[in-house]
Formats: sequence, structure tokens, C-alpha cells
Amino acid sequence: MKLIEAIGYLLAGALFAALSGAAVAHHASVEYDRSMLHEIEGELISLRWRNPHIAFEVATMNEDGNEVVWDFEALAVSWLNRRGVTGEQVRVGDRVRVAGFTSSRREQHMHAEHLFLPGDIELLVGFSREARGSGTVIGLESGVLDPARVAAAEGDGIFRVWSRDVGTWYFQPPGEYPVTAEAAAAASDWNDLEDNPILRCEPPGMPPLMGNPYPMEFVDRGNVIELRFEEFDAVREIHLDGDVPAGHPASPMGYSTGRWEEGVLVVTTTRINWPYFNRLGIRQTESVEVRERFQLADGDETLHYELTVTDPGTLTEPYVWNGRWIWRPGEVVNRYDCTLEE
Repeated sequence: MKLIEAIGYLLAGALFAALSGAAVAHHASVEYDRSMLHEIEGELISLRWRNPHIAFEVATMNEDGNEVVWDFEALAVSWLNRRGVTGEQVRVGDRVRVAGFTSSRREQHMHAEHLFLPGDIELLVGFSREARGSGTVIGLESGVLDPARVAAAEGDGIFRVWSRDVGTWYFQPPGEYPVTAEAAAAASDWNDLEDNPILRCEPPGMPPLMGNPYPMEFVDRGNVIELRFEEFDAVREIHLDGDVPAGHPASPMGYSTGRWEEGVLVVTTTRINWPYFNRLGIRQTESVEVRERFQLADGDETLHYELTVTDPGTLTEPYVWNGRWIWRPGEVVNRYDCTLEE
């Protein structure tokens, strides 16, 4: 691999890692006081290493000698795996130390950043990219890929796996969008802990599905282009064989029709009944229409994206956003397997 290519892949990995925790990042920025790290030491009494985020409990003693159980959450498994943090060293019953940020909404609850294990092992399970201890640190790498897959990777136009490179549009407050006063007022009642369907493992519909931070893959199925997402294992179909069938029912994904215009994939999606325009509670109506443009660039290694959302019931004018994906040879769409079961 040429040096410039290697540098490019490292930068791509760093950008991917910086963006791929966007959903948890918003949740953390709203609920947690990030001005000061707090440490808790005790026995690890439970562990849930699953998407949408890992969670564990630590039992410790308070100043009165009574047992107190602290509840922790951290980043998604999909993100941690790409930083080399697999959790295989974490065992219930071990004595651990955790550094994190306390919640402003829940008692004895923290967002974990550093998890210290027996054997002087430190796992970076949060947003921090710096070691806090002096032992073995796991989680400093970004975008960890299988070298064999990297060497064997081949691209076929748009039909490959793409990783988010630049842009996050779906976590802005109502004032950043051209929404009606009524829509803004309704969004002010949004409670991220109680109302967010993502925290219940419900995959988002269109258009917020297209804000997902993990890899997506275009698959050629003839008259249908299948768009597979790692996030929530979602699958979207883009039909190339004509208009929306009469009487086709509405759905969270809607019905997407596509066509090629001088190498650009142009997609129109209607029949959407997903209730939210973004991931912060701005509602949309079933009159919403989403138009997208996917255009290859830079020797087919970059995918430029334009999103235009029109909804007279929510938006005072069309909302337009531009993003970009990159091809990271060897990247795959992994199983997300979101579950709330213990």
C-alpha cells in the first residue's frame, strides 16, 4: 500500500470514529455533566455488552458503609468494536474502577469513559481518546479493519460499503431547521429518555435513517437497489422500474423510486409514515417527500450526497443538506443486533 493511501485510510478511520457515536453523543451531551470526571470503585455485578449501548452496574460502599449500586452506560458495541474494544476481558465479579460523567437526570447513573480492569487494563469505552492510567490501554485505535479484507477489497461503482465521512444533520435544535412555529413548539416537549424510539431499539424511518453514523452498502438486485445499514440492521429498497404502485401503503421507510441521470442516482421517497423529521422530536406529516442525489467522485472512492426534504405540514421551505461518504476498503456492514433484553 502506498504511503499516501495508508495515511488516507488512517484519516478516514479517525473521521469515522469521530462521527460514529453521534446518537450516543447527543444523548450524553444532554444528560451528562462533562465538566468533571468522577471515579467509582467496586464489584462489577452486571454487564450488558449489546447495542444500542453497553451498560453495566458496579456495587460500592458509601460513606455510611451501606452498599450503593451505580448504573453505567457507554458507547455502542458497533463503535467500540471498530476501536478494538470487544469486552472479552470484562467479567462479572471482578473488582473494577470506572471514571465517567454523572447524570443530571438519574441518581447513581454515569456515562463511563474509562473502565479499569484487573491486570492494569484500561478500556476506553466513552468519547475520551486519552489514557487515564499507566497500564495497557485498549481503544486508542480508530477504524480497526481486517488486513486480509483490506487487501481483497474491490469496488464496483456505487455498489460497495460506504462509511460516513462528513456531516451530521439530524441532531440540531428546531431553530436550525425551517420549521413552523407549531412544529417547534411540539418539539420543545421532547424527552430524549422517554420519547426516543431509538433507545427502544426501533429503527428510524425516513429521512432520519439517512443520518445513521455506521456503514451502509448498496447492493444491486436488478430493478431494485437494496440499501443495507448496519444501524439497527435496517434495509431500504430503491425501485428502478417505475412509479409508486397505486394504493401502496405508507411505511416508516416509505416507497423509494430511483433513476440514473448521467451517472447520478436520483431517488424520490414518498408514502412515509415515520412520525419524526429528525432524531430530536421534530414531527413530520405523511405529506413529506424526500429527494436524494448520490454522486461518485474522486475515482469512485467518495460518495457525495444531497438530501432535500419537503413537508408543508412541518417545514416552511424545503430543507437541504449535503453530506459525504467514503470507501474504506475492507469495511463491512456488521450485524447490529439491537436488543433491550437482559
